[in-house]
Amino acid sequence: MKVLTYAVGPLSTNSYVIYDEEFMEALIIDPGSNELAIEIEELVKAGLNFSKIIATHGHVDHIAGVKDLRKAIGAKFFLHKLDVEVMDVSLDWGWELGYRLELEDVRPDYLYEGGETFRLGSYDVEVIHTPGHTPGSIVLNIPALKMAFTGDTLFRGSVGRTDLMGGSWDTLKESIRELIGRLSVDTIIYPGHGPSSTMRYELANNRFIKLILKEVKHLW
Repeated sequence: MKVLTYAVGPLSTNSYVIYDEEFMEALIIDPGSNELAIEIEELVKAGLNFSKIIATHGHVDHIAGVKDLRKAIGAKFFLHKLDVEVMDVSLDWGWELGYRLELEDVRPDYLYEGGETFRLGSYDVEVIHTPGHTPGSIVLNIPALKMAFTGDTLFRGSVGRTDLMGGSWDTLKESIRELIGRLSVDTIIYPGHGPSSTMRYELANNRFIKLILKEVKHLW
């Protein structure tokens, strides 16, 4: 599986293109800017077939490229059902950052509930519901390749903020605990902002994860 990373927009959002090199089947994760459309059109010319555009959550810096990309490549847009309201509100404060989008520009074609699995080329991709940063945050996990796209749930050395609409620290802690139990320590973490990491690194160095694990031990 090939992973292409583009840091785009005023918040340097990580937008990912991942594709199976054998089947040339691809998807886009967190299209944070319209500038991606030119890059994606070149990849289509090179033979990639884009089946999906997926946002890990509904904040404007993770969906700003949806409008132009849907027009350019005809792929469908997927979002968790609990983040539609978040997306709507986020579009309003996005104007302050220079985003110029209306709800109809980014209305999802399909809504996830969490727990789905879909196929990308030779591999299964799991949709893990990880609320906390937003109610409908998700992580896309490819178990066979030990790769997880964590959006703003988990970063290198940090976790997502919980002070925006629908955020909850207690809920995020539960989501992080699930990821700790579910992801191999060798899993590569591709976050919504900043550098990639591994679960092994996070377990050893992420102070928020250490705090969460300490709380679990205290309960016992």
